[in-house]
Amino acid sequence: MTDWRVHPALEEVAPLASQLQIHPLVVSILFRRGLHSAADITRFLEPSLSDLQDPFIFSDMKIAVERIQKAIAEKVKILVYGDYDVDGVTASAILYPVLRSMGADVEIHLPHRIKEGYGLNRTSLEMWVERGVSLVITVDNGITSLDAVRFLKEKGVGVILVDHHVPKDEVPPADAILSGALPGRGGDPSLAACGLAFKLVWALLGDFEKAKPYLDLVTLGTIADLAPVEGENRVLLKWGLPVLSRSKRPGIRALMNIASVHPEYLSYRDIAFGLGPRINAAGRMGSAMHAFKLLTTDNDLEARNLAQILEAGNRERQRVEAEAYRQAALFVEEKLSKEERHVLIVESGDWHEGVLGIVAARLVERFQRPAIVIAMREDGTGKGSGRSLPHFSIFHHVHQCEDLLEAFGGHAQACGLTLRRENLNEFRRRLNELAARTLATSEESEGLWLEGELRPSQLEAAFVRDLEKLAPFGPGNARPLFISRGMHVRGEVKKRGKDTLQCWMSDAEEKVTCEVVGFRSYERWQAQTQKKREFDIVYQPTLRNFNGITSITLELESWR
Repeated sequence: MTDWRVHPALEEVAPLASQLQIHPLVVSILFRRGLHSAADITRFLEPSLSDLQDPFIFSDMKIAVERIQKAIAEKVKILVYGDYDVDGVTASAILYPVLRSMGADVEIHLPHRIKEGYGLNRTSLEMWVERGVSLVITVDNGITSLDAVRFLKEKGVGVILVDHHVPKDEVPPADAILSGALPGRGGDPSLAACGLAFKLVWALLGDFEKAKPYLDLVTLGTIADLAPVEGENRVLLKWGLPVLSRSKRPGIRALMNIASVHPEYLSYRDIAFGLGPRINAAGRMGSAMHAFKLLTTDNDLEARNLAQILEAGNRERQRVEAEAYRQAALFVEEKLSKEERHVLIVESGDWHEGVLGIVAARLVERFQRPAIVIAMREDGTGKGSGRSLPHFSIFHHVHQCEDLLEAFGGHAQACGLTLRRENLNEFRRRLNELAARTLATSEESEGLWLEGELRPSQLEAAFVRDLEKLAPFGPGNARPLFISRGMHVRGEVKKRGKDTLQCWMSDAEEKVTCEVVGFRSYERWQAQTQKKREFDIVYQPTLRNFNGITSITLELESWR
């Protein structure tokens, strides 16, 4: 069971809080996160577009721009080779229209998740080479596709890699690589592929203001890909959320409408759990081209039709995911020994490859352990997707077992892999052995750190408004969590939607009653609480606005 550790109050921040006119508890949070001056705090709370680095800080940016300009001038065919997830689709939807506006002869290719798999597919590239492609620009892939890049170079095709993933031992011989993940090549390592594509577009257009309208797609892709909310990403998201909420793209408007997302109150959660999954569903259950067309169409009717296709795909994804998750959770509980529960590795021949990552993420939520979910094929190979905890790099640990794998790639919090059935048990044994030491050490030092202990009577709107200035939250800028002890459940704990918990709780004196909402928590609550009525709860306080009335809701994180 993870320890709950409450940070002590910092009395020394009182003068700073008074100077900034921000609640002392909020200043304490910022102080603990390394912001010790009024200037540092102001810069964090009010990030400026001037904080964005010049795109030519990437050592290969000049080469990439000149290579693209040459291809356009010579009227040769360019291929944008994207990916099937939200980051890859948004990055493609940023780059492709700009190249067209510059007069490029440009094609788009988004691989089929199951038929072609992740990365550069050799068969698909051969087809495009036969069609006369002279320059391939990848977005959100390519950095681990060593053989595919070599093939293109042998055929005389230029290659520009725009990819935020971690390379393996050898970097492909591309003409230019735009990636913050490569030491010594410049650029912010927090940028997702959509952010890198935005930097390339900015450099191509030569003017930030001309690139600025694409901040809506940068915001969508960055949040959906769980990129760190730090560095340049914080600037892009802070400025990009308003651009997204006011987006005039027919596809964005149609997507918000079908997801019941109100543009005026657009939040990080709306994107992560509303818009993002619908775009991802296109690549998971069918063709990512539907999502690409949605984000690039100028036609309202086409946008509405495409949004409906994505919605149908998302509903099917939810159905398939729910059954796979049920089976995977049962696998953990019934088949994995204690020694095999440091990293949960589950497999079945019945699971759809398009939902593996989502199921892995749900296992992480439920069991608080890294998880890898594998779909076994009839030919004896398994396709797997892994998700992790903030303090555990799944990429680093799986990489140490790469000799047991057919293919592997990813980053600290997520990975994809392929392995043979005969190597599965040894892979499970070795990875769990490696993880046992790391997780034991990290959990001792990490625990679940809470920003303070509060009574419900201390939860005032002014305090929560100051707290929300820290948003957007995500990896690298964790939600501030608080604890209230001895909270009593009032009335019935209800299920809202698929797995959302909703109830009312009050303190022991029943002086203050608060609404409590636990996203994707109802099932876990029912399994763990055994109808008890008194709890210590960990939560993030948020403001809700309904019909002009503002109230405070506690977003439940954990309980005992």
